[in-house]
Amino acid sequence: MVYIFKSVDGLKRLFASLKRGGCITGIMLCIVFVMNSYAALSQSADTIQKNENIFGQIKRIPQKDRITVATGLYKSKFSLRKASAVVAMTSLDRLDSIARSLHDKPLECAVFELRADYYSVNRGFNPLSITYYQRAIDFSKANNLLFETGLYLHKMGLYYNTFKHNALACRYFLQSQDIFNQVGYDKIPGISVYLSQVGDFYYRLGDYEIARKNLETALRYISEYKRDRINIINTIALTYRSHRQFPEALNYFNQALLLATATRDTVWIGIVDGNIGSVYFLKNQYQTALPYIETDYNTSIKYGEIQNGLIALLRLIKINIDTKNFDRADQQLKTAESYLRASKTDVLDIWADFYDLKSQLYEKQGLATESIIYRKKYEQDKDSLTKRDNLASVERVKLQYEIDKHNAQVNQLEADSRVQSVEIKAAAAILCMLFVISFLAYYNQRQKNKKDKALLMAEKRVVDEELKSAAAALNNFTENLRQKNILIENFKTEIERLRAQFANIADVSNLEALLEVHLMTDESWNTFKKLFSKVYPGFFINLSNKFPQLSTADTRILALTKLGLNNAEMANMLGVTVDAVQKAKQRMRKKVGIDAVSDLGSDISAN
Repeated sequence: MVYIFKSVDGLKRLFASLKRGGCITGIMLCIVFVMNSYAALSQSADTIQKNENIFGQIKRIPQKDRITVATGLYKSKFSLRKASAVVAMTSLDRLDSIARSLHDKPLECAVFELRADYYSVNRGFNPLSITYYQRAIDFSKANNLLFETGLYLHKMGLYYNTFKHNALACRYFLQSQDIFNQVGYDKIPGISVYLSQVGDFYYRLGDYEIARKNLETALRYISEYKRDRINIINTIALTYRSHRQFPEALNYFNQALLLATATRDTVWIGIVDGNIGSVYFLKNQYQTALPYIETDYNTSIKYGEIQNGLIALLRLIKINIDTKNFDRADQQLKTAESYLRASKTDVLDIWADFYDLKSQLYEKQGLATESIIYRKKYEQDKDSLTKRDNLASVERVKLQYEIDKHNAQVNQLEADSRVQSVEIKAAAAILCMLFVISFLAYYNQRQKNKKDKALLMAEKRVVDEELKSAAAALNNFTENLRQKNILIENFKTEIERLRAQFANIADVSNLEALLEVHLMTDESWNTFKKLFSKVYPGFFINLSNKFPQLSTADTRILALTKLGLNNAEMANMLGVTVDAVQKAKQRMRKKVGIDAVSDLGSDISAN
């Protein structure tokens, strides 16, 4: 006897066998248990590893395509949707890690959505899906992702809509559309899809005006050759039909039919034919309606559009009841009931219409008791539909939302108005003051102008005197440089003489120290630079701006050149050889591309 243990139940059977079969049997069963448990764990680990690796290619995908590719992989042949929660969440953890490593915030948001989708598919309406959608919304807001905030508000609305929580769905749709308006429809890829989904939502709730507004806007953002365009045009026609605006409805139905025919879309040809027939049906023009509706019914059943086929079949039943073809109507009701019982989708509204027709048929046949039974069923289903769709709640949510938004706008307008009133009063007061001030200013202007001119002349004289003083000081400084240059030459001659005579080393050192005192130090250079700048303002700034490649030594040589010092004098002042000065000038010519360094000094001072 061999057991495969995958649960607690397997362990219970193991212990029962130990009691019945003794030690040998027990040992054998233990071995089998361990082997099978190991195999199961290995298989689970292999599955997790395989599914973790499916997102590895995301790193090589351009950012704009990552979410599309990741979603495709999630729904691909690996089917994480159908995997265990451990496998699915572990794989999505891997995708989240990749998104973080790429600093891809929109992809991180998409991971929240995929987690929400997984629990929605496997658990229906559940708190985990709601939590993950809300985390996507919160994450988008926290990271200033405006479009993604609108997108996941919309997705939350779709989730609530799927499970008929219409009041909450409406609230999220309203919020998402506000965000989309801020972003701008032109900047949102696939905006036609979001608008048409909202339009379909309002259509199903019977708010045809809002539905049509969304659908007509969606048409402006969708390709002429997309199948979705047929659906949008068809739904616009349905909104007109619901208001019994039949000419407008037929106009849009015919547009949809032309597009379906041009694209050879057999299913949509059948559906639109049926809708055209429904207009004539509602106008009680049964003979005109009949071929359209029959085409719709046969095409829908053929291509598996059972729900649409049921609607067409109920219309055929109504025609047969009204034309007293009771046997045909009864047979069709049986067919309709078989389809309804086999349906796995929510067809409560179709059940209600079915019970209504059943009641009508029995009434026409004089079977009052049976008619009353089905009339009660019809009324019960209609009540259920009303409660399910929460129409009153939806209207209250929309109304409250619009009131709140309107009040906010009014408050803002009032605040703006108050600010504007204060600004106007302040402006008037300022204008009066300006008038008085201008008058007084004009009265005193002549006297003031005279004083200003006198002051300017005085200031000009001061500036001229300062410039003369600076020029004189610079000349004196230059002359001192020349005098120092003579001393330096004498020091050098004496040093050379003493060295040649092998004089006392201390005497030579003292002379060298005196020589260094008379060289241009950084301190004396700064004093010189300040004085030079007064006489030649802008020289050093222009030099730095035009020739930033020049060094500090180059700048010093150019300044001394400007003062007319020759190479020997500059060499003595800078503590270098004449040859070093000449080479420095040659390097400067190459740096700035000017033949003579003296020309460079003149050019700079001119600026």
